[in-house]
Amino acid sequence: MKYLKRLIIIFILLDNLITQSLKRLFKTNYRIEGKCKKCGVCCQEILLKIHPNLLKGELITKTVIAWISWIFDFYLLYIDRENGYLAFSCYHRLPDGSCGNYFWRPSVCRNYPLVDYFKKPELLPGCGYKVVKNF
Repeated sequence: MKYLKRLIIIFILLDNLITQSLKRLFKTNYRIEGKCKKCGVCCQEILLKIHPNLLKGELITKTVIAWISWIFDFYLLYIDRENGYLAFSCYHRLPDGSCGNYFWRPSVCRNYPLVDYFKKPELLPGCGYKVVKNF
């Protein structure tokens, strides 16, 4: 099972690499500068936006949660049905906040903070990154 998960993660990471490379061709309103402090604050509560239709049915919601939990080694904290988020944390977060699975970390972790094309990205307090407006 471990190797199956790694194979799936490799596929996801390759897809992410291609997607991120294509996104660089388009100009965004904001860019991210700085670097990660590896404090683990962003791993305490990982909010994943989910389509509202997937939160309507109990079976579909449980299936989505089970898949995300299995593939990324996350565990569910709560469901925010009003705003369409699943809140997770990670089993690989070490007591000092660092990642115990850094090489195999999923795309959601590799891409933090995400740059949106139009709105200003939100950062957690104390984050080593900063948002700069493009001109």
